[in-house]
Amino acid sequence: MDDLQRAYDLRHASDRARLEGRTVQALADATEAVAIYANLPDRGLDLANALRLKALALDDLERSGEAVLDWTEARRLYADLGIAEGVTECDGRLSR
Repeated sequence: MDDLQRAYDLRHASDRARLEGRTVQALADATEAVAIYANLPDRGLDLANALRLKALALDDLERSGEAVLDWTEARRLYADLGIAEGVTECDGRLSR
């Protein structure tokens, strides 16, 4: 399996795990997906989405101080890509 497919699978596994209440696993999967996407060219949207999932898991684990870094980076990427909904969500999370 190539890195792009692995990151994609991890990102979706993270989302599923979080929705099922398996937050620690969601964080692990999202963290690994972020690491892979960060080393792939032209994957800004995928990286932003993985950062979002990582931040959501951190928030769910009451580690919001750590989540701020991921929300901030995701916001920057969404803004660079012109994705207003992503920017709005990040702004909302950062204002808490």
